[in-house]
Order: sequence, then structure tokens, then C-alpha cells
Amino acid sequence: MNEARAALVLALFVGGVVGGAVLQRVTDAGVPQNPYPSLDRIDEPAVGAQVAAALLNSDSRALAQLVAPEALTALRDALMSPMGTPVVDVRSVRFVGATAKDGTTLAAYVLTGKDVQGTDAIVGFVFDIQNGEIVGVN
Repeated sequence: MNEARAALVLALFVGGVVGGAVLQRVTDAGVPQNPYPSLDRIDEPAVGAQVAAALLNSDSRALAQLVAPEALTALRDALMSPMGTPVVDVRSVRFVGATAKDGTTLAAYVLTGKDVQGTDAIVGFVFDIQNGEIVGVN
């Protein structure tokens, strides 16, 4: 009698697991649709690449020619380390991605370097580009 009872308990357990898996498979609605439409990725904008190269080469003259004064001020503010000090020794500027919609292009970059205090810093920033010109930096 004990063997029959053990077999019944084991059968109920296995049947419950299989039944639960089948029921879940039948009632699962799948992955919900994303309510936010995604934007298409585009290649790196030329002006963004030029500014990134100027930052990497510490070329202030090229920066002044490529970026409007208001956007240059915003870029300076964006290039503050997490400690609140400016990044002065730029080691690399890496393009992360870009997207465009209605004539506006957003291009994201990650800059690594050292701040004034000599601390390693990683800073991310996004160029707002319209008509081939940088009009804002976030």
C-alpha cells in the first residue's frame, strides 16, 4: 500500500508540473508590444566626427570654427567630470550612435580622460545637430 501511495504522489507531482507547463504555454500572451517606437540608427554625422577629432587633439581653434559660441559653452559644461571639475586630458572620444528625425540629428559620444585633479573620468554627451551644425549639447 505504501508503494502505491508513493507512486500516486509522484504521479500527481509530475502531472502537476506538466499540466502547469501546458497551461502556461496555452495562456501566455507572448512578449508585449513596445509602446515606444524606435528610431533608426544612422552613421556618424561629419560635424560630430570633426568635433570629436578636435577634442581628441585639443584643437581649440577647430572647435571654435565648428561649434557656435552658445553650443561651445554647453559643450564645456558637458565635459565636466563627475567630481565637478573639467576634463583636461582627453584620451579617447568614441562615437556611440546617432539617430535622426524631422531634420534633427542626435549623435552620442563617450569621452574618457583625466580631470584637473588627475582623476580618471568618463563623460557622455549628445550633440543636437540641425542643418549640419551643432546647435546644442546635452
